[in-house]
Amino acid sequence: MDFHIDNIDQLFPRELSEQRKGRLRDGLNQFYSRNTDSKLYTEFYSESEYPYFLQGDLIREIRFPSWDNNNHDFSKQYYDAIIISNTCDLDESNKRHVPKQVVIAKLITLEGFAEALRLKQVNNPELILQNLRNQEYSNLMYLPEVNGVEYIAALDEISSISQEEIISLKNDFYQNRIKSLDLFGYYLFMFKLSYHLCRLPEETDR
Repeated sequence: MDFHIDNIDQLFPRELSEQRKGRLRDGLNQFYSRNTDSKLYTEFYSESEYPYFLQGDLIREIRFPSWDNNNHDFSKQYYDAIIISNTCDLDESNKRHVPKQVVIAKLITLEGFAEALRLKQVNNPELILQNLRNQEYSNLMYLPEVNGVEYIAALDEISSISQEEIISLKNDFYQNRIKSLDLFGYYLFMFKLSYHLCRLPEETDR
């Protein structure tokens, strides 16, 4: 059966109230129609301040390996990031025989991305930014303004840190977390991540 927005209820958690389902359905519906010129991104971030990290949290200043073409080696640089690992794997009380790393993706500012387009003298950068805001690139997720900054999650620039490192960020928890995604933002994040990493009907005989 082909996916249609009318079938979205099949994917909702059972415990969601009808009001929450309606808001989530309305939010996702704007991305189903490709005739929409601009996206509203209402209720994208959560107002709740959870005392623990969640999948999809935006966090500040995490180390990333950065390839240096001149020295042919990696250096360490710090970027804001979005957490890809699921919430259960972030919980230090969830003891495991085999430790799991915390997977993160790099965040870059929309302003910095736009400046890079200008420096590269890319044709029609305004159209690229419009397409980006409309979520039309599989490897990039547009994140609407939070604290005066628009972000892009680079889903093809992924790294990992240890659980101990993410736990240490809880020492200054509310400073280190930029924002949490609300239900609509989280569902869109899951869709973008799945579409970027998984293409099951790729017409390849395995």
